[in-house]
Amino acid sequence: GKWNPDRDFEDTDMILSRILRLNGLEKENANAFQRYIYIHGTNHEDKIGSTTSNGCVRMTNKDIGELYDLVPLGTPVLINES
Repeated sequence: GKWNPDRDFEDTDMILSRILRLNGLEKENANAFQRYIYIHGTNHEDKIGSTTSNGCVRMTNKDIGELYDLVPLGTPVLINES
């Protein structure tokens, strides 16, 4: 078929801003980068705080842009269950 962005991406949670890639430190989570688990912005900011991703940490595009500029490459990130 032909590519139709209006139809193909209608319900897709698109990453429209910066991405912070993660590499897990625990053996069972060491492949976070290969599993596409990132910290990133979204085109569905109204859904932030709900469980709609597959492990990613979604932020507002404004917040991820600010965080991206503040965090040097290689900075350890600890994600806790709340």
